[in-house]
Amino acid sequence: MSGPRSGGGRVAVVVVHFGAEAPTAACLEALARDGSHAARRLVVVDNGATLGAGPWHGAEVVSLAGNPGFGAGANAGVATLAGDPFDAIVVLNNDIEVANGYLDAALQALRRPGVGVAAGPLYLAGTGGALWYAGGGINWLTGTVRQATSARAAARERTVGFIPGAAFAARPEAWRSVGGFDPGYFLYNEDVDLGLRLRRRGWRLLFSPAMVAAHRLGGVTGSAARSPFYLEHMAATRLRPFRPLAYRLYLAALHSGYTLLRAGWYRAVMGGEAGRARAAAVIRGHRRALARLTVGPRAE
Repeated sequence: MSGPRSGGGRVAVVVVHFGAEAPTAACLEALARDGSHAARRLVVVDNGATLGAGPWHGAEVVSLAGNPGFGAGANAGVATLAGDPFDAIVVLNNDIEVANGYLDAALQALRRPGVGVAAGPLYLAGTGGALWYAGGGINWLTGTVRQATSARAAARERTVGFIPGAAFAARPEAWRSVGGFDPGYFLYNEDVDLGLRLRRRGWRLLFSPAMVAAHRLGGVTGSAARSPFYLEHMAATRLRPFRPLAYRLYLAALHSGYTLLRAGWYRAVMGGEAGRARAAAVIRGHRRALARLTVGPRAE
């Protein structure tokens, strides 16, 4: 559904839902409170088809039987917008609550020269609390993501090397230029892949301090508690976004040693059933990554 506003541009908002309804409802309520001037069309992608026929809390519903994953769900939501012109596509995880003015700030960020994707500060327990993301990049020595979490970093607009998939705005032509998310990722690291493919196309990733939101982290996947589900899926896709193959081979060797150390730490330090489950999860995930080592980024 569209929340009419006067002036400011048009924004499509795609929220990917899975699991409990309450976080998704809170996400949509925050969007309704956003007093941005931007006109908006809200689409909820229902991974698992549990919400029923739309509209739902003022949003259109795209029901997907089964759960194809976050990236594929976001792609399906964006696909419903075909033929409807927008100045920005905002993609949100369902555990995100945007602050007032988020949509206007997103439009403003995407008007910067060369910007393909923009994101802002993500706070863990509510805006003004602990920061989860205040800009980020890729550590090329280890093939891992680093995220700033300081108030100083959160106040500075700049080009960054990594933007999380939890909450971002994309220029439509940038999204189309790379075909959106690679649906081969079920969960995690699809955002690393998307950012790298955009950068290879010459698009800039921008951190915008005005795009403020809260991230109620890991309600479905248990990422905040480093659940076995989270650990396995994160490890399984960690190598895939990178190229060339020689670099992935280097990372595979590096992460093989790290995986053994991490599994040993879970067994020895955490101990018990919880430690054993986490150790097994990181090993399973890394084995899956090694099995698909020759599968790199999607062809551009």
